[in-house]
Amino acid sequence: MIRCEHVSKQFGAVRALSDVSLHIAPGERVAFVGSNGSGKTTLLRSIVGLVRVGGRVTIDGIDVALTPEQALARVAYIPQIAPPLDAPVREVVRAFAALRGKTPDDVAGYAQRLGVELAKVAHTRFRDLSGGTKQKILAAMALAAQAQVLVCDEPTANLDAAARKAFFAEVDQRPPDAILVLCSHRIEEVRQLVDRAVLLRDGRLVSDGRVEDQLAVGEVLDA
Repeated sequence: MIRCEHVSKQFGAVRALSDVSLHIAPGERVAFVGSNGSGKTTLLRSIVGLVRVGGRVTIDGIDVALTPEQALARVAYIPQIAPPLDAPVREVVRAFAALRGKTPDDVAGYAQRLGVELAKVAHTRFRDLSGGTKQKILAAMALAAQAQVLVCDEPTANLDAAARKAFFAEVDQRPPDAILVLCSHRIEEVRQLVDRAVLLRDGRLVSDGRVEDQLAVGEVLDA
């Protein structure tokens, strides 16, 4: 369903990705792993159209760069850094729900399971929330989308233990053909959420296989 074909990206003199090709099939749970600067976050962001790259990224055969509104229609994304939105939480959730064909109550249900009562923060500007509350709401919106592809960049970095446990449970309940693509430095998170890991080093794909085999490489989760 997801294909990255000869993907490359350069930021000035820094080559973030170099000729990376991979395929992710329906039902797969995949982590991009590697030390800082390995290219994993750039590759993740190329899938959701946040980074323009050389080569080609397609979802269901649709080019993300050429027709992102179609390619990403079945994709939900949890960013590592929450956007600094001035709008109150109520409006952020309402806008998301309208775009996804959901209701604010759909989001509220997931948020509650992650430990946030949306009614209590409805009038608070999103940017004024704590880091953990922002991340819980972003995760709740992504989960509520019920998209076939869930892309996560350090999704539990700011979550407390109870919220992490609830997030793991929600991911486990996704349909068997759903795809998860993850970047994380948390070894327990990678082990629990995925069964395949793609190891990147200096922008190149070094190895791709069973998660336990990949985690045996010492560099994988360097902070």
